[in-house]
Amino acid sequence: MPNPTGKNGYGEKIVPSDEALEAALRRYAAQNLKLEVRIANLQSDLNYSIRLTKLKALNKKFRIPTVRKAPAIEVARQAIIDKVVMDITQQNGPNYFKTLLQQEGIMIPRDTVRQIMREHFPLGFENRFPGNKKSPIPRTALNACGPFHEISSDGHEKLGKQALDMGDIGLPIYGYKDKWSDEIPLMNFVPNSRTAAAIGHLFLDFIEFTGAAPRATFAPDIDPEVYAICRLIKSVHNTIIEAFWRWLKEKLGRNLKEFILIGKTERIFSADIDFHVSLFYWIFIPLLQAKLDEFRLWWNHHCVRTQQEKNMPSGHVPADAFTHPENYGGIDCRIAVPQAAVDDMRQMLTDEVGSRESHLSWYDLEFAELAAQVYSHIGKPRLSLETAWDVFQQMVQPIADVIEL
Repeated sequence: MPNPTGKNGYGEKIVPSDEALEAALRRYAAQNLKLEVRIANLQSDLNYSIRLTKLKALNKKFRIPTVRKAPAIEVARQAIIDKVVMDITQQNGPNYFKTLLQQEGIMIPRDTVRQIMREHFPLGFENRFPGNKKSPIPRTALNACGPFHEISSDGHEKLGKQALDMGDIGLPIYGYKDKWSDEIPLMNFVPNSRTAAAIGHLFLDFIEFTGAAPRATFAPDIDPEVYAICRLIKSVHNTIIEAFWRWLKEKLGRNLKEFILIGKTERIFSADIDFHVSLFYWIFIPLLQAKLDEFRLWWNHHCVRTQQEKNMPSGHVPADAFTHPENYGGIDCRIAVPQAAVDDMRQMLTDEVGSRESHLSWYDLEFAELAAQVYSHIGKPRLSLETAWDVFQQMVQPIADVIEL
């Protein structure tokens, strides 16, 4: 039967422009999609329905790169070397570089990439071999002359926001540990253990609490080129105090966490109510800090195990070695710092970054006064970790009534 219109039973097909087709096909090539997936994507992206033969014709027309038509071996070799030479640690394998190159329109079979990498970068394959152990961190015997020769400090986030999952509630800990004696001179809960301002004020607390510091102004005879004033090191190298955090977690941290989480599991605490956070801190921080001080006292008074080959004291009580280093063959390296100097440094730091209260306070003064009044109004019930959430519940409504006025 004649068909003067030239239309078949499939209706009129809308063909995308060459620019749109080429852009889509090059994008699919960069993603290394299978041919059937490219056909499906053309239908989804451009409403263009074709079959395999047509797709191959389009690839040929637009010169879409393919691994079957890889560049000359020397071109491929140089392209691969240019990429791999930037991988100094040799942690990435052939698949990684094959994918990188195809983003630039350079399609090279994986076997070719692997072969060239084998020829020019053989050590990378040995490093990445499954089961190959990475070089361990070198460990050496610890050495120090006496108390305050080296003080290690670090933050502990096992009771932080992510660990508790109670909204804005976070209880970071920051501590200082003497290398020679194992003494913990100071360890506090802090609102933030990551900002320089907070740690600056806390360091002045440490100097004020111990009455000493390592050193610059009050020991100018010590050459900082030989004995550095301070060093910033990775956690894996800060073993003096990092090893201590395990003891804190096992002896105290897990118990404290269980007490804290009662408020969440029994739905006493609501992260959506702003004053709940301040009230939590007002009630819990003194209790938690008291437990932390108790643990610090235990640590400083417990007997360290004996190690015959240790270069520093062992089989000793940290507090005694810290106080009487001469009895253990040590030298007292602490440098006395007068209170007036601490006050001057505190003022300098306050002028630069703000007051201590602005960085180390858990709640504002106005809320502290309100909480104290409400606590007095309900009869000042006994506060302990066992009763803390009961007191919290008693104080919630009176505080809410005042805030809503």
